[in-house]
Amino acid sequence: MPKSHGMCALICFAGAMITCLNWPTPAPQHGSVFVPAMMIWGVASLFQFLLAAGHLRTSILDHQHLLSNGRLERQGDLGWIVANVVVLLVVAMFYARQADSIPVLAGQMPTLVSLLVTNLISLVIWSIRWSVMNRAPKSSP
Repeated sequence: MPKSHGMCALICFAGAMITCLNWPTPAPQHGSVFVPAMMIWGVASLFQFLLAAGHLRTSILDHQHLLSNGRLERQGDLGWIVANVVVLLVVAMFYARQADSIPVLAGQMPTLVSLLVTNLISLVIWSIRWSVMNRAPKSSP
């Protein structure tokens, strides 16, 4: 698992860089969406950097066998899984609204695609880790 978390950290970091470079550029007739688009852009960038940091941390700790007790690790994994699902639902909502979607009006489709890809991959990695941790012997309370 450490290598898969390390690779996922690189993918999430690349996604964060794509998001950071995808500055909101709404058309003149949609100038009113600039401020909300900036907020979405900032939150998306920050979340992807945090996601990359979470995978990198887990990769390092897994590699060095410095894990917490199983219950805490499973709770952390579940927290990341929930965060990934929430982000995927928000991305789906933005995409479904098309003409009324702030990121679409601000030309931020690369941000939505980046969020979609990084969170799908991250969700798979966290889910696998959670299921493996669930099957591991429960030696600690």
